[in-house]
Amino acid sequence: MSSTRDRILEYIEQNHQARPHDLVNYFGLSNMAIHKQLRKLVLEDILEKAGKPPLVFYTLSSKLPVEIEKLKFPQELEEIINANFLSITPVGNLLYGTKGFIYWAKIYQKNKQIGLLVKEYAKALKNIDKHKTKEGLIDASSKLSDFPVKYVDKLFYQAIYSLPLFGRTKLAKLVMYAKQIEDKNLIDKIAILGKPYIEKIIKTYSINAVCFIPPTLPRKLQFMDELESRLNLSLPKVDLVKAGSGDILIPQKTLSSLNERVINAQSSIFIKNIKEPSFANILLIDDVAGSGASFNETAKKLKALKIGFKKIIAFAFVGNIKGYDVIRQI
Repeated sequence: MSSTRDRILEYIEQNHQARPHDLVNYFGLSNMAIHKQLRKLVLEDILEKAGKPPLVFYTLSSKLPVEIEKLKFPQELEEIINANFLSITPVGNLLYGTKGFIYWAKIYQKNKQIGLLVKEYAKALKNIDKHKTKEGLIDASSKLSDFPVKYVDKLFYQAIYSLPLFGRTKLAKLVMYAKQIEDKNLIDKIAILGKPYIEKIIKTYSINAVCFIPPTLPRKLQFMDELESRLNLSLPKVDLVKAGSGDILIPQKTLSSLNERVINAQSSIFIKNIKEPSFANILLIDDVAGSGASFNETAKKLKALKIGFKKIIAFAFVGNIKGYDVIRQI
């Protein structure tokens, strides 16, 4: 007689899908027994699970175009990849570390040896390290030289937005998808990863208050609001708002020229209450830094109102040192 496991697989193979209660009714087994087998089959990558209760479906795993086999890397390089790499498959699976790297390499870099790609990746990260402070932050203050007047005193990132050849970094992907699909679990991960860096800035620069750059597009779940809640910083907050003057709201990250971005920030970001208390040192926080215009124009308005009268520090979870991306996935 076939095992329960084999019978479940045979049922799904014939019907192309199954919900747990289908299997319970068909086999006359307990709910617990069916769920136990389904969990094992998902962990072994034999079945895929889709949906959320009460609409959960199980299907046979879709075969990837390539087999992801285990390769051995030098320990130092393996540690770098495991700490920094994330690949997201077309069906939404998060592949971290070496598994994700091998998947990415075999799909997108078919003609290159994986061993050489690993070394290139480590080298690309090493080039970023020269911009890092002793606290592990990326100092991107050089970007501020693009503006005639710098109102932001220091600009920091937690991670670079993208690397040549390798594309978006792990944190950039998490931020992008957290915003796109409004996923609270991903926002939790981002907040957990970012809070230690923000706390280092608060301590190093004696920060007295924080500002969160407001979002442009209305969403059911606002990424920055959720992030603010999860960071739970024990500092006063200066409220900023977005108020567009045109017929439609234009996200700044979609604009291609620096001048356009400055105009956009200038005319859409406002301090909600101009009678805010004065704070010596203020920290501005945003998800992605493009040109830095949002930071610089906000800092200009804060300093004009003498709300931040000493230093204004800016922090973005991700951004690039040189230039900026015109981000379509918003």
